[in-house]
Amino acid sequence: MKFRIVPSTREFYDDFSLAAQNLATCVERLKDVLADTSRAAELHASVKDVERVGDELTARILTRLDTTFVTPFDPEDIQRLAQGIDDVVDDIYHVSEMVVLTNITELIPEVVEQVDVLDRMSDQVVELFDRFEDMRGLRPIITGIGEMESEGNRIYRRAVARLFSGEMGPIDVIRWKDIVESLEAVQDRIEDMTNIVTTIVVKQA
Repeated sequence: MKFRIVPSTREFYDDFSLAAQNLATCVERLKDVLADTSRAAELHASVKDVERVGDELTARILTRLDTTFVTPFDPEDIQRLAQGIDDVVDDIYHVSEMVVLTNITELIPEVVEQVDVLDRMSDQVVELFDRFEDMRGLRPIITGIGEMESEGNRIYRRAVARLFSGEMGPIDVIRWKDIVESLEAVQDRIEDMTNIVTTIVVKQA
């Protein structure tokens, strides 16, 4: 195996930026699925394609890590960050899959709101990694993502209250509970991933 003594740090940052953009694309494809649930199975295939690209980007980062002797920051943090982004994409794919498996036809309002928050969070993730190499101006973005995650928590609680209000039948409650919980999990994953970025910034300061 060939190792580089002098690393090309740009390649790591470029790959992380591509992974972030792929994450945002995955959210867009999920929105397509939810916008036309009559074609959910067909549109879900495009989510799978994006998820596969995410796996390839993660593998590329980890391969680069294995073959680079000097890295731009802690190798363990590179691995955790690559896996963190990949986990988000995997969870988005899971939401799309749940929509297909449960035969959703009409959205409850809170799910629309959850996806809107997720969309805004993904835009900020792209911005975060566009600025990642410079390591400046990241804290306001990370704070903003945290505030969006808190907003998502409030929407999730309202969704749960609706589900157990008695207005839905048992089957619909089970169906929607899985989806709103999965969307909440995606938002939590994004915040976890930005916490890794915070750790890296602190170490590099």
